[in-house]
This record gives sequence, structure tokens and C-alpha cells, in this order.
Amino acid sequence: MSAALGLTAVLAAGGGIAALQAAGSPASDAPEPAAVVAAHSGRLTPGESREASRIAVDAATRPGTAPTRGGQDAKQDTAGGERNAAGGSGAEPLDTRRPPRAKSGSSAADSRAEVQLYDYASDTLITRLVDLRTEKVLDTARQHGVQPPPTLAEAREAVKVVLADRRLGPGMRDSYTSQTGKRLTSPSQLRLQSMSFLGSRAKGVDGARKVSRCGEHRCVQLFVRLPGGKWIDTSRIVIDLSARRATVIGL
Repeated sequence: MSAALGLTAVLAAGGGIAALQAAGSPASDAPEPAAVVAAHSGRLTPGESREASRIAVDAATRPGTAPTRGGQDAKQDTAGGERNAAGGSGAEPLDTRRPPRAKSGSSAADSRAEVQLYDYASDTLITRLVDLRTEKVLDTARQHGVQPPPTLAEAREAVKVVLADRRLGPGMRDSYTSQTGKRLTSPSQLRLQSMSFLGSRAKGVDGARKVSRCGEHRCVQLFVRLPGGKWIDTSRIVIDLSARRATVIGL
């Protein structure tokens, strides 16, 4: 068996996955993917990041708390109904940062944090500026068709989608068991990295139509490593988190 990325997907005549097998380390032309970490000059403490995310997520349930850019007023922005990757209430937190202080700014700017979230209910990237002292949202901007790198939480949701797939799930479980001697019951048992997937990448390949909404939808590709160091090859699987569907394409 070649040393290409771990899990080999064999397509059955009906288009499903017939077998998934674990292999060794990645080939020389397929290096281990680097963890995607956003670089910001003004880092918040872990506690500040958690608090900023809480304020930004909760803003959707508090009417009229902040002006909104992008053609919507504050009332529309905070009407509620935002959803995270798991389908729960509140948008999915992606990243937090301390915004740069203006040259004429006061020390009051140090209490501000910028929070990036993804609303799965509307497939919208939301950026909220919050004040940690007053626990208020100062500004909100919304963008469609913008797909930042996925978080670990989103990668774990993508694994859940694969495991729930009747074609792909059994193969992933079997691969894990054959290499570890244990049952795969949770995404937390896997070492995960991921990247956003845009439908334009699949142009001209088998299955392209099934992923054509990726970019408008939140779609990811997974890089899955087993505890022993071997890889599960999921390179041909695209997980549409917005639609909760996994698709095999012919990349």
C-alpha cells in the first residue's frame, strides 16, 4: 500500500464508500498540514477571549444593543435566531482579538475586543466589537461568502457528520479500531486539523455539483491523525457543515 495520506476511500459501484484503510505517514509531496493560527498583534488573555465571545454570542438575544454595518439596523441584527455549528442557539465563535488602539485613542480602548463569529442560520460571517467593561456590543458587521479557517470545534462537528454518514462512518470507525484496538466514539479521540473548502476548487471533477454551494455554505476538509501517528485519508471528503452533509469528490 502506498504511503499517501492515510485513509484510502474505495468507491463502490453505487457511488458509496466500500472500504476505508489506515496507512502510514504522509507522502513526501503531501506534508503534514500546518495548524491554522490567526496572527494578531494585540492578544487578549484566555479569560478575556471567553468573556468577549460570551458577550458577542449573547448579543443576538438582547434587542437593540449596537449599530450594524452592512445594510441592517441594530434591531434586525439582534433579533435572535443565530445558530452555531452544532445547531445550537448562538453563532459559532471563530476568533477574538484586541483591536489596534487609534493614535488619539484613550486607555478605554483596552477594554474592547473584536469577535469573529459564524452564523449557520444565515451563513453569515459576523464581526462584533464589544466592550468588556460594560458588556455591550459597540458595532457589528456582517459578510456573506467569506470563509475564515475552521476552528477545532467545527472540525469536530465535521467528524460527527462523517460518522453519521452510512457510507463513510463505518469505514472511519473500522480504521480507528484496526489501528488502536479501541472503539471510536468521539471526535476528541482524533487529532484534527482542517481547512475551508470553496466549491470553485472542485470545478471539472466528479461530484463538483454536490459541493457547488461551498463558499456560500460553510464547508471544510479534514486532516485526521490517529493516536499512534498514522493518518486517515479524508482528502476526497468535503463536509458541508451548513447542510450537515458529507460528499466524496474526485479531486
